Amino acid sequence: MPRLRELREGDVAQIRGWPPYPGDMAQMDYALREKGWLEEFRSTPDTFLYAVEDGGELIGFTILLKTGAAEAEFRIALRPDKTGLGIGERATFQTLRIGFEEHRLTRIHLIVRKNNRRGIGLYRRAGFVDRGECRREIQGVAVDFRLMEIGREEFRGRDAMGNAGIVAEKGKRGSRPRRALIVIDVQNEYFTGMLPVSHPPGSLENILTAMDAASATGVPVVVVRHEAAAPDRPVFRKGTPAWELHPEVANRPRDLLVEKTLPGSFTGTELEAWLRARDIDTVVISGYMTQMCCDTTARQAFHLGFGVEFLSDATGTLSLANDAGSVTAEELHRAILVTQGMLFSKVMATAEWIAGIGEG
Repeated sequence: MPRLRELREGDVAQIRGWPPYPGDMAQMDYALREKGWLEEFRSTPDTFLYAVEDGGELIGFTILLKTGAAEAEFRIALRPDKTGLGIGERATFQTLRIGFEEHRLTRIHLIVRKNNRRGIGLYRRAGFVDRGECRREIQGVAVDFRLMEIGREEFRGRDAMGNAGIVAEKGKRGSRPRRALIVIDVQNEYFTGMLPVSHPPGSLENILTAMDAASATGVPVVVVRHEAAAPDRPVFRKGTPAWELHPEVANRPRDLLVEKTLPGSFTGTELEAWLRARDIDTVVISGYMTQMCCDTTARQAFHLGFGVEFLSDATGTLSLANDAGSVTAEELHRAILVTQGMLFSKVMATAEWIAGIGEG
């Protein structure tokens, strides 16, 4: 499955070395060359350029060019041998997701050549709607274009996985989602250390129940352990009893142990590569704390194109107070669940999740 990252300077020469587009696609070739899109937009303020990678290989790029306070124009180009394979749909959807959620855009628009039926079909499947026609001059030649756009609410209202073409692909394979249970930072720090988790009641028991159910049904279990990035921090100091996994988690079967130093379980770890090597397309979030490492990991997984299931009673937190104010554990937990349920995850109770994998 393709993923996006920020475009790097070294990518430009590689893109310019791609072979020319064949046949009807030849009209797109200027986008890759000198004085093309990359040269035009790399130094343009408020422009976001993303490389499209598949298996670590650079296969395309996308652009969001801001045209207003909360609006942008979308563009995409794939390596000539990667067109027509469904990659454009996934890359388009991931770019829209970043634009609407990270850059807080309210509307994204584009222009597509009127004779580009494949492109028009792609954009319609992604949720774009027609908004008229226009004519522009491209390298001295007048070209007729179709105007299309999509708003944030329309984007959110669509089936996220379906927009990317993933549901159809799964249907062809005849398989259910391939899940992995991610058990995040269930360490003694949250029980006998300085950060005692207090809500929801029974979260540890639900985590253990989820682990047992996963092992019984063949769902891989990934255990994540956090270590303080700075050795002088008072919490999660490597080698201390508080840093150790809770005994009940440590004694249960697991398929992978991930060590991390930042809130996101994907940052600087082998987690993504391990999941993709096993054709896993859905991660299940459990552990601590709801608003920190669980929330961050879920968002990272969503941005990488994974499906996400967030266990509401197998995650947990504690009451907090700082210079910004105070919040109870119950309020904080509920707010994160509601936010996750807006777009990033399917939020469910552990019993509901177990019933679902049991049916599989």
